[in-house]
Amino acid sequence: MSELQTLKAYLTQLPGTLLKLLNIDPPHNTIPEAIPDILDLYQGIERISINLIDNFGLFEITYLKPQFMIANSEVMLLLSTKNPYTLGVLHQLIYGGFEVEPNGFHLLKAINNGGKSSCLIGRQKDIERYDGGTKSIAKDTDMSTWVESAKVINTHDLSWMHYLDFENLHKQQQRLRQRTPEDLIEKLINRTDKWILGNYKQLRQNSLMIIIGDHGRVKLDLEYSGKIAQWREASVPIAILMRK
Repeated sequence: MSELQTLKAYLTQLPGTLLKLLNIDPPHNTIPEAIPDILDLYQGIERISINLIDNFGLFEITYLKPQFMIANSEVMLLLSTKNPYTLGVLHQLIYGGFEVEPNGFHLLKAINNGGKSSCLIGRQKDIERYDGGTKSIAKDTDMSTWVESAKVINTHDLSWMHYLDFENLHKQQQRLRQRTPEDLIEKLINRTDKWILGNYKQLRQNSLMIIIGDHGRVKLDLEYSGKIAQWREASVPIAILMRK
């Protein structure tokens, strides 16, 4: 982690950054400005593949150290936001803030209106709330999301996969009294890390992979203690970037 370039930015700067990377001009005075350092680093990319992972942030990447992400990430953004939880993060990424379609802005619509194509893969309820009528594919599990990802990452200018198994699996494990949530988070992050490695190998050259982490649907009471608990409490959402 010591060699990984770390930058600070606002979560709401990501929509404008994504548009600029795809050579689409963001609407003026509607959403926050793009992140200049990211634009400088990743000029000329042809496609973007986003993996949004629930219950994954600065704490998890530094404490659990998923192998592929640690070895291949070039930049890590520490994302400042008033709402780091799943729906809040989705809202800010799609609308560039907390208003619904301010001045008509919707990230996926803007990409399509700019002559590019996008595809969102995730749960039905999230798709109904956020796809804005753009191309989307509803999947019930992370496994089916990953299988579908192989079909879209090289056929769209922006592909977006959402991995969010933790809540459902955690509820099941609680009923069965199996595994602590800490163990489950570690297992799912390492599993998803291997899946993302598979996507990275499949991606065509001149692609940008972005892995975004949020705090999950709701705040969790985990069993970490001492300095580790304090470390996790201070964790923030992140985006890690790597060029193929």
